[in-house]
Amino acid sequence: MSQKLPGLSTKTTESNLDLLIQQGMLAHRQGNFQDAAKAYEKALKKAPDILAALNLLADAQLNLGKNARALETARKALAIKPDMVSTWVVQGSAQRRMGDLETAITSLKKALELKPDHTDAMLMLAGTLRDAGQLDDSIDLYEDLISLAPTMAMAHYNLGNALVADRQFDEAIHAYRQAISLDPSYTPAHINLAGALHADDQIEEALEAIEAALVQAPHHRSAKINRGNILKSLVRLEEAEAQYRELLAEEKNDAEVMDLLGTSLQGQARLDEAISTYRAAIKLNPKMQIIRGDLSTALLANGQIREGWQHYDARFGKDAKLVFQRKVGKAKWAGENLADKTILVWREQGIGDDIRFASCYPDLMARVARDGGRLIIETDPRLITLYARSFPGATVRAEGSLTEGEIIDYDIAAGSLPAIFRNEITDFPAENSFLRPNEARQAAYRAELDKRGPGLKVGLAWRSRDMAAGRQRFYTKLPDWAALFNRDDLHLVNLQYDNAKQEIAHANETLGANIHVVADLDLMNDLDGAAAITASLDLVISASTSVADMAGALGIPTYTYGAYRHPMCLGTDVFPWYPSMTWVSHRWNEDLQISVNNITNVALARAQQHT
Repeated sequence: MSQKLPGLSTKTTESNLDLLIQQGMLAHRQGNFQDAAKAYEKALKKAPDILAALNLLADAQLNLGKNARALETARKALAIKPDMVSTWVVQGSAQRRMGDLETAITSLKKALELKPDHTDAMLMLAGTLRDAGQLDDSIDLYEDLISLAPTMAMAHYNLGNALVADRQFDEAIHAYRQAISLDPSYTPAHINLAGALHADDQIEEALEAIEAALVQAPHHRSAKINRGNILKSLVRLEEAEAQYRELLAEEKNDAEVMDLLGTSLQGQARLDEAISTYRAAIKLNPKMQIIRGDLSTALLANGQIREGWQHYDARFGKDAKLVFQRKVGKAKWAGENLADKTILVWREQGIGDDIRFASCYPDLMARVARDGGRLIIETDPRLITLYARSFPGATVRAEGSLTEGEIIDYDIAAGSLPAIFRNEITDFPAENSFLRPNEARQAAYRAELDKRGPGLKVGLAWRSRDMAAGRQRFYTKLPDWAALFNRDDLHLVNLQYDNAKQEIAHANETLGANIHVVADLDLMNDLDGAAAITASLDLVISASTSVADMAGALGIPTYTYGAYRHPMCLGTDVFPWYPSMTWVSHRWNEDLQISVNNITNVALARAQQHT
């Protein structure tokens, strides 16, 4: 970034200034930006408009993290000479660091107007576009940069980062591997490769990648955090715990790692330890919402229900992993009298959560009726017909904006209702079948099932729709239920709501499963029909998905398998939201087949009693 000095009044002054700038440049090259900045500042005291000193000082200030000063200095330099590419880059970099992304983009684009092949400007602009969420433009620019400088490992690495942000994990993996092939010692590329593999559900490969990173940088914090997280996804919780504890031994006040340690303890159902760990993490960083959210689930799992709900609002936030918080009414409802008031309940999370929290709607309807108010329930469009029948007196509609002139006095998220109506286990009704199916469709489905002969009619849903490798160990496969297949006293009916035709056909043809599929019923989108077929059954066996929630809400005897000390069990061995549901739990290090066998034995016993 050296420049020729402009002509000065005397040779002596020019010589002194040149010496100062040369001293600054030497320190600059050695990475001693503090001494470099001091030398440039001395030169500028003698000649405030000397361009070389301004230009170099701006860069030194940027390297020192003095972004506002770097921006001010860069502007002074550009006022003298507006066509300096490197100074536009410094200005854009400072603006980016200060969060002024749009202005930074403008500055960096100016640099590229002046010199279209300036690789530093391209690299900085592409990163700023990524930060601004303009991912397509960012990716295109990184690819242009790679075309211009194909051996620049940093370009491939940063392309990978943009592709990860765009959730193009397979492409990101390729980009990181390209960076590593160009520079095998590039530790961040190894770390981010592991992260992309993890996100792409290639978990064993992710562990290999992060181990390679740690060979190069055995004390790298991010690498160790990633290793712990990958081990946790592999349900190697004791090893994950050991990794987090190693990190805390190096830095005991690391709130993020403290929180991660808590999650590994909670996964092992060591809830008291997890709760104390989360509390310690919150003390270290009270503003880190995710920690309070983790504390909430641990408290609920431990039966500390009231306090658990108090922290449950930590689920709201800007992070994509959190729930988006809407503000619909004049105020959030916290139990106030609703006389002549309109309250709107808005949906959140998935169908299963929607149904589970809807168990509080009868309580809310009673409160509204008592006070003389008006209730609006917003839900998934697929649930409108079922909810309108089940909650008469409430206006049920799809989530959306208010109509013109509509006044909402209070609003509340569906998941916030338990903090008002379910603070003790005794607050849960002993009987709670609150959904009302279409009786005509229910009767028609039952008649169809009765044609299959005498015996128990059992609905079966064996897994989640999301069967990524990191989740497969928490769900069953259809052949795991082979003991229920092809029996005269028990008839299986499909409730698996995604495309399971091939699985069922294979089980029917090769294992004699004889699973009945209701023709022309879209279990994914026709949830009123799904409720009707579920209500026509004698028993439902399901993974912990919306199928189980639907069955429980209809009051159908339901057997559900899931984690020991699941947060929504609220410290009990049952699932208090649905009295008709039996929760069959397994610990993190137990074979899921144990739960399958327990449920199978109960189902067969009920079938024998039924006949």
